[in-house]
Amino acid sequence: MPFIECHIKSGLSQERRVQLIRDIIQVTHDAIGSDPKIINVILHEHPAGNISISSRINGEDFRKTAAA
Repeated sequence: MPFIECHIKSGLSQERRVQLIRDIIQVTHDAIGSDPKIINVILHEHPAGNISISSRINGEDFRKTAAA
């Protein structure tokens, strides 16, 4: 029974969230053949300021500060 968790930036409309879940179920079914009835998907939405992608925080480069 596949269990898929997705962490995304908040702000998608309900319609888009529903479509995203449907797409994830379809891709999972196509990839591994699981019955869609047993594929579980959870979306976790986070404010953009709580997400770092590719070392970027709020779109800005992360810069290490020199140790004193």
